[in-house]
Amino acid sequence: MIVCSILLDARSAGAGLPRRLAALRPLRQRPDLRLEVVLADDTEDPRLQRLASGHDARLVTTEGTPLGDRLNTAVAHSQGQALLFPARGRAIPVGWLVKALADIEQHSRDAVVLTTSRSGRLVQLWQRLRHRTPADTLCVSRAWFERIGGCDPALDADALPDLIERLRACQARISAIVA
Repeated sequence: MIVCSILLDARSAGAGLPRRLAALRPLRQRPDLRLEVVLADDTEDPRLQRLASGHDARLVTTEGTPLGDRLNTAVAHSQGQALLFPARGRAIPVGWLVKALADIEQHSRDAVVLTTSRSGRLVQLWQRLRHRTPADTLCVSRAWFERIGGCDPALDADALPDLIERLRACQARISAIVA
């Protein structure tokens, strides 16, 4: 099984960060998954060091830049062949993650998206116009992430939706699963 880096951002997680880290504990205890958690921090909150060490997460200090740049910095400090960007407020189903990592390891998929609803391009455009970030969890191979240049460092809330759209535009093999 390949190593998967779960990438979190302290600023965008906000007060829910302790719950998000605690929710990852059952996944991290599974012997069939090799996971690491990387936490990007530009808040300089002294409590984060203790929180990260308590959850066995690697804390990466970033500058106060947009989310895309912070995630790129976190990826640069990660070791996984697969990169997981969990949606805010969503649990990661174990079965979905195991299948996504197997697909990426076997090169049958380049990325797997776990979404809350089927949405066409018109719905996605409407979400962007209303500044709503879709609740999508993305698992992508590191090779494809690097091939398309990672997240756009100038984007903040749209960094991950933009990454998914660029993967589609580059014809990466993506499967979308509705939960």
